[in-house]
Amino acid sequence: MPQDSARIAPESSQFVSAASLRLRLDWFNKMRWGAVLGSLVAAFLSFASKSYSPPLLPLLSFVIVLIVLNSGYVWRNHRLPPQDIGSELRVVKLQMVGDLLVLTGLLNLTGGIENPLHFLYVIHVIIASLLFKGREIFQIAWLAILLFSGEAVGERLGLLPHFHSPSASATAHDLPFLLMTLSSFWLVMLFSAYIGSRIMRHNRSIKDELVLRQTELIQADKSKMDFFRFVTHEVKSPIGTAQSAVETALELGGAQMSDSIEDLLSRAVGRLEQASGMVRDLADLTRGGKVKREHLRPVDLVAAVKRIAANNEDIAHRRGQRIHLELPPTGLEIVSIPSMLEKIIANLVSNGVRYNQDGGRVYVRLIDRGRSIRIEVEDEGIGIAEEDRERVFDEFYRSQEAIQMTNLGTGLGLPLVRKFVTDLGGEIFLESTVGVGTLIAVELPKFTLQHPDTTPTDRTG
Repeated sequence: MPQDSARIAPESSQFVSAASLRLRLDWFNKMRWGAVLGSLVAAFLSFASKSYSPPLLPLLSFVIVLIVLNSGYVWRNHRLPPQDIGSELRVVKLQMVGDLLVLTGLLNLTGGIENPLHFLYVIHVIIASLLFKGREIFQIAWLAILLFSGEAVGERLGLLPHFHSPSASATAHDLPFLLMTLSSFWLVMLFSAYIGSRIMRHNRSIKDELVLRQTELIQADKSKMDFFRFVTHEVKSPIGTAQSAVETALELGGAQMSDSIEDLLSRAVGRLEQASGMVRDLADLTRGGKVKREHLRPVDLVAAVKRIAANNEDIAHRRGQRIHLELPPTGLEIVSIPSMLEKIIANLVSNGVRYNQDGGRVYVRLIDRGRSIRIEVEDEGIGIAEEDRERVFDEFYRSQEAIQMTNLGTGLGLPLVRKFVTDLGGEIFLESTVGVGTLIAVELPKFTLQHPDTTPTDRTG
C-alpha cells in the first residue's frame, strides 16, 4: 500500500521518542561507567601480575577523558529536558563518535590489532541500526573501520607506538595476519550494518503502516463524532417542537378525543420522549473536552442513589419489582462531576429495571473502599450472553434478547456509562449469566483527577 507520508510525523519511523531515548541514554551511561571500571580493574591486574605493563599515564588519560565525557552526558540528561527526536539523535551521534575515539585509543595502548576486544566496535553498529536509518548506520560502521584500520596500519608503519600483548603470537606482527584481520573486521562491520539496516527498514515500514492506519482510524472516529454532534444539534429543536405540539393537542383535546386517537397521540409522546433521550445521550456521548478542576464538586452518593432509585420506583412497581438499597448508614462523599456521576447511576439503575424480569429485584450497593468507591447494580433479569458482553459497550448495539424484551432502549446507555467512568478516572466491570441476571460495578476514585486538566486514558479495555 502506498504510504501517505504527509500524514505521518517525521519521527514516527523511529523506534524511540525523545523521552524514551533519554532512558536508553541513561542505560548507555551506565555501560560507560562499567567500561571505566573494567579498564581500571584490567590495568590493576596487569600491573599486579607484572607480566604485562601497559603505559599507565596514557591509559589513565583515556579513562579520565571517558569519565569527563560520561559525566557531561549524565549532567545533560538530568538537567536538560528531552528535546525533539532529531536533536536527541544528533547528541547520540556525537556520543558514539566520542566512544569510538576513546575505544580506539584504549586499543592502541593494549595491543592494538592483537587485542581481541576490537570487535566491541560491532556493538556501536548494532546500536546505530536501532536508532538511525540507512546511510547513517553505514557512517558509524565506516568511522569504526577507518579508526581501527588507521590504528592498525599506523602501528605497522611505525607512525603510532605499538604495545605488545603477551598473549599474542609472533604471527600477529606479520603482514598476512594484518590483512586477514582487517579484511575480517571490514566484512563483519559492513555486513552487520547491512543486516541491521535491512531488518530495521522492514520493521519501520511496518510501523509506518500501523501509524497510517491509526491516523485513519482516529480521523474516522473524529468524523463520526462530528456527525453525531451535527445530528444532535439539528434534530433537538424539531423533536422538542413536535413533542410540545402533541402534548398540547392531548391537553386541548381532552374528552373530545376518541380513545384510539388519544392512544395514538400518547404513543407518539412516548416515542418523541425516547427520541429526546437519544438526542441527549448522543450529546453527552460526543461531548469533547477535558475534565477540569472547576467542574468538580462534592457529591453525597447516598443521597444521589436514593433520589435516582425513587425516580425508578413507579416503573419498577408496575412490573412488580423491588429496588433494594444497600447503603452506608451515613453519607458517602465523593469529589466528582455531579451530572456525569448521576447519569452513570441513573443509566445503571434504569437498565437494571428495564431488563429485569417481572417481580424481580434490583440491588443497588455503595461500597467504601478507602481511596475509591464501588457502585454495584445487580438485577435478576435476562442476562447478557458471553459474546455480547463487550459489544454492549458499543454505540447503538442491543442484544437480540434485549430487543425482544423491550423496544425502548437506544443502545447508548452503557457506552455513555463507560465513557463517563473513564473520563472520571474509574473502571467498569460486568458479570452476567443468561437467564439469571447481570451485575455491573463501577469503581471511582474519591478524588477524581489527581492531575486535573489532563486527558484520562481508557482502562476499561
